[in-house]
Amino acid sequence: MEKEHKPSTIESTPFDGLLESILNAVHHPIFVKDENFRFRFLNEGACTFLGRTRDDLIGCTDYDIRPIAEADRSRESDGQALSTGEEISHVEEFTTVGGAVKTLLTHKRRARLEAERIVVVTTIVDVTAQPRAQAYLPIHLEQYRALVDLHSQIPWLANPSGELVEIGASSKIACYDSDDILGVKWVRLVHPDDLHNVKRQWSKSLETGESLDTEFRLKSAQEGYLWFRARAAANRSNGGTILRWYGMIENIDDQRKALEGLKESEARFRAIADDAPVMIWVTDETGEDDYHSRLWLETTGQTAGQAAGKGWLRAIHPDDRKRVEEGFDRAFSRRTPIRMEYRLQRAQGGSAWVIDIGQPRFAMNGKFLGFVGIALDITERRNAEQERLLAKKQVHHMARHDGLTGLPNRRFLLEEFQVLSEEITPGTKIAILCLGLVGFKAINDAYGRATGDLLLCRVAARLRTCMNLSDILCRLGDDEFAILRIGVKSDDEVRNLARLLIASVEEPYNLAETPVELGVIVGFAVALKSDQSLDELIQTADIALDHSRAGGSGTYVQYEPGMDAHILARQKMKVALRRALARNELEVQYQPLINLHTGRVATFEALVRWTHPELGAISPADFIPVAEETGLIGALGEWILREACIEATRWPPDISLAVNLSPLQFRSQELAATVRAILDASGQQASRLQLEITESVLLNDSDRNLEILKEIRNLGVKIAIDDFGTGYSSLGYLRIFPFDKIKVDRSFINDLPDSKECLAIVRAVAAIGRSLGIITTVEGVEHQDQLDLVRAEGFDEAQGYYFARPMPADRALEFSQRNGVEFVEN
Repeated sequence: MEKEHKPSTIESTPFDGLLESILNAVHHPIFVKDENFRFRFLNEGACTFLGRTRDDLIGCTDYDIRPIAEADRSRESDGQALSTGEEISHVEEFTTVGGAVKTLLTHKRRARLEAERIVVVTTIVDVTAQPRAQAYLPIHLEQYRALVDLHSQIPWLANPSGELVEIGASSKIACYDSDDILGVKWVRLVHPDDLHNVKRQWSKSLETGESLDTEFRLKSAQEGYLWFRARAAANRSNGGTILRWYGMIENIDDQRKALEGLKESEARFRAIADDAPVMIWVTDETGEDDYHSRLWLETTGQTAGQAAGKGWLRAIHPDDRKRVEEGFDRAFSRRTPIRMEYRLQRAQGGSAWVIDIGQPRFAMNGKFLGFVGIALDITERRNAEQERLLAKKQVHHMARHDGLTGLPNRRFLLEEFQVLSEEITPGTKIAILCLGLVGFKAINDAYGRATGDLLLCRVAARLRTCMNLSDILCRLGDDEFAILRIGVKSDDEVRNLARLLIASVEEPYNLAETPVELGVIVGFAVALKSDQSLDELIQTADIALDHSRAGGSGTYVQYEPGMDAHILARQKMKVALRRALARNELEVQYQPLINLHTGRVATFEALVRWTHPELGAISPADFIPVAEETGLIGALGEWILREACIEATRWPPDISLAVNLSPLQFRSQELAATVRAILDASGQQASRLQLEITESVLLNDSDRNLEILKEIRNLGVKIAIDDFGTGYSSLGYLRIFPFDKIKVDRSFINDLPDSKECLAIVRAVAAIGRSLGIITTVEGVEHQDQLDLVRAEGFDEAQGYYFARPMPADRALEFSQRNGVEFVEN
């Protein structure tokens, strides 16, 4: 810092003779500086201290007589004294003109002179010769007070009769001054419900001299009542007389609220677990069971107390008890998952076979918390056949057969053909016929899933009557079947079989007194055994089946070379989609989600649409899989999110935006960063964005995908699980991630209100949403009776053609500005 020069002439601060004589008589140096930090007066002690005359110093600053570092510190404290008006005291080092270093105790304070002039008055005590501890005592006291102010526990003192005489940092207790708390004034701040207990405990301590430890609520000046914990111990004389009470008080409001939240979470878990169709159990870190769900207690007849600890072992069949105990002890010692089958003794007599599966639980810091597990009643399965043999056969059968019709599936067909191919003479012809049902979806939608399932079983039965004993009939998909025939003599033989299949399937059906007609198309391929693999043969038959669709019901087509032109067309679609994305030919449309409590638009879901310049409108069901297959889904998803966020800033502030994420987008570790960048660039509020995922996101690479979901949610974005109820373990997902919204798959709404099964599932989802505090949404609402039902069940939102189809951005803006939907009350 450059040295400041005093002006050639400057007036000293006027002091009368008496005052100046008094100040000169003071042994300690006294300085007076103006607002510009220039010396206006120095007593004789100050001049002697600095080794200069008063005339030499008047008008100077610290920079004229002290090293720069010392002058900087002096200037800082002068400024603090002038700006705050508080007395500033500190110990500092000072270098004299002769080079000696002195230790000074300096006091600075602001003063006002005549003519409204403000100065800072400095007095100095040379403590160089005094013990250093004594010189720094004020500093240590100040540090102690600072530590007291910073500590969460606040000290207090009370006299032998219990009156509060001193308390540190009282403002931290409940935003009150100490005068509002001292004596017995603190009593009026205690919550009325806690006051009696606090008085009783304090009185007991005063009478007996025992320590005090109690929790209570104190009234806060700003936040109602807060929870505190107070502790105290008596200080006694040598004769045992209580001299005073030393105590600490601590704000524990956050801990109490956290504990209450934990209790609420536990109660919520117990409510869900008690309604689960499996027996649920939980242990602590020692291996002692501390919870069994209601189904366990009902099955075994035990009470919760009887089952606790190792008491649950008494409910196990005596022949299995030792084996089970050893197995669980081994799993607990190793902290590894366990899976056991054993018998439980039923309360009403007899026994039940259960499969018990347990998993270790760990805290975020890796601490072992115990085990959680489920026990599933498998009595019927065990009684039907022996032990694990039946389970293996069932798993093997289910993996290779259709659960509805009992027909083999594609996997069975491939494995069986592998076995048969060793017995087939080279040069023998084989044929694959692929059948597609025409009009099945319309029947299924019109009459419900149960009718559709019955119709599929009837079709399978008719197809069986058309086959040779050596033929293999399979179900490949919802409404697709395939037949493998070996030893084909001619192509005409296969054509005749195709005609027979069509005639048989297209005969009218009578399902539950309902006449139904169904069409069928056939595509087939014939080849020598050595020419093609079975997979390739099925693929060519599928190509022929696609060509038969153009002819409508009753058409059969044999594969011919060149029919796979549609594969080339799909490749062209990939190129066209890439070009459409680059040329901004895609459009985002918006379908509203209606709040069923208010009738107003709660959210718009962003849906991408593509109108090809030559091919016209292309369904997302066709081009989205192409985008996922080619790797374009990342760029496409990012474009949709950016366009939708920009558009959403035009909507009323109470309307949110929903955007779907493809599972393949989670392959990018930068997904959360991309979302954050789009929010920042568009100005869209994170809290108004909902990202919808399907359950496959959690099935595939779930740990990494969960971390990405947490990163996105930490941005303030809401996460919804879409198509809920169609996946492998939907309920499990609600446990491992705190979703903000559940969207029930439209397949459960289509059959309402007629399907009891769908109604039960919808009702269960609504109950789960209420229990967990999650918004529940249904999609696919198309009729008034469906709307009435989901409103009655307590759903929060609904979406479907009943309200509106997807619409362009401008129409969506107009739609959002309307008053909403008026519900028709029954």
